[in-house]
Amino acid sequence: MQNKVTDGTALAGFVVIGILVAIGVFTNTIYLIAGGLIAALFAGMFLAYPPRLAAMLFGVQIVFTTTFLGGVSVYAGPFRIGVDDFLQLWIFFLWTGAFIDGEGRMGSTRSGRLIVVLVIMSIFAFVRGVLAGFEAETAAIFLRTMLGYMFFFPAMWILKDRRNMKILVTTVLIATVLAAIWMIFKGFTGGEGVYQRATSGLRVSSQEVNVVVVGLFLMAMLLWKRHRSVPLLPGIAIMLLMGAAILLGQSRALWLAVAAGALMAFIADMSRVEEGGFRLGRLLSRVLLLVVFMGGSIAFVAAAGLLSAGDVAARGGGADGGLSGDVALWARFLSWWEIIRTVTVSPLTFLFGTGFGHKITYFRPDLLTQVSIPYVDGSFFQLLLNLGLTGTVALALLYARGIAGSFHLAMKCVTKRNTVLALWLTASFTALTIAALSGSLITNYRFTCLWAFMFAVLETIRRKSE
Repeated sequence: MQNKVTDGTALAGFVVIGILVAIGVFTNTIYLIAGGLIAALFAGMFLAYPPRLAAMLFGVQIVFTTTFLGGVSVYAGPFRIGVDDFLQLWIFFLWTGAFIDGEGRMGSTRSGRLIVVLVIMSIFAFVRGVLAGFEAETAAIFLRTMLGYMFFFPAMWILKDRRNMKILVTTVLIATVLAAIWMIFKGFTGGEGVYQRATSGLRVSSQEVNVVVVGLFLMAMLLWKRHRSVPLLPGIAIMLLMGAAILLGQSRALWLAVAAGALMAFIADMSRVEEGGFRLGRLLSRVLLLVVFMGGSIAFVAAAGLLSAGDVAARGGGADGGLSGDVALWARFLSWWEIIRTVTVSPLTFLFGTGFGHKITYFRPDLLTQVSIPYVDGSFFQLLLNLGLTGTVALALLYARGIAGSFHLAMKCVTKRNTVLALWLTASFTALTIAALSGSLITNYRFTCLWAFMFAVLETIRRKSE
């Protein structure tokens, strides 16, 4: 009875927050209301449970845009602290108390060890960048993002209770659905981050699309394994909404990531002992399902008048004249070449990088100008610049651990619940790694605490299955 009352209170709180935000938008008092909400959140934190706080953290990070979260933030030295950072810091505070009491021990896992190595290297990269005279605020942004991976440890503590796994995974799914709906709504109404390309039509540029992919895989695996709590027709409709949002993002790397992640999960599912082993016919049937899903998503955005099939085809084939004339791709190649030139100046720089905040200067053919920026399209090249080869290898090993560990777990899981989660993680880690080859979603964006949570889910299932 107490759990039902707590859940009802949490739901009522989310409803009230949503109503207040809507009022703030229409009355142009959003920042005043946001400040009041932050104060109310702090007051409620003393009575809140860590899993509810974590659920609120994921909801805030996934649903609200970077601009909104930045607008309700304050500065602590070079660090900009937003409402999501406050939530995360408070969860760390609660975990620290549990750690002192002996209930939140870090434990020894491969993912945890790699995360500790990455975070230590990031702290040194921040110090090196500041001492080298780079902008402290820019260096702090990179450090804050990498520190998000430390959420792995309080997540492991929270996930000790099986009920918390359901709460947080469900929150991620609901938040990604809302993010997809918000992207489609922006496509209809326009505004920040909405562009009309001459060759490939409408584009909604939003970081949240990277997390929509994670929600898409979760819903797909729930439907694939016929989970009892997910009705078929609403589940299919949600998948089409997410597919439409991903198409509106117009990221070819993300489209490839979705295909690679889906195929990796399907192969893991077919390789399960209880499923009768690998069969070519079943692989072809799953590829056909993926093609049908892509076709349905294209038909959805076309029927809504947002994108035509020709727009999608133009983007997929290289809207700027094919692969050889794709200026966006050439811009990435030029930035990567400049990074290689920068880090190979000395063996020390090659191994440990330049530190956070270092700017590279190169010509952008898509902008027809020379730029000097610290941000790089490509997570592994970003760490090659800032942390050197050692940082790049550590990041690669972490995500290789995620893919291989979840794949192996999916093949031997006994319960349907763990099978769904293992397949979801297999697809998601694969997609994140593929997309990170030309994007910066696992190093530059604010979602690293969510990726850390996914690693915690993997290690929790693995430990309990052993």
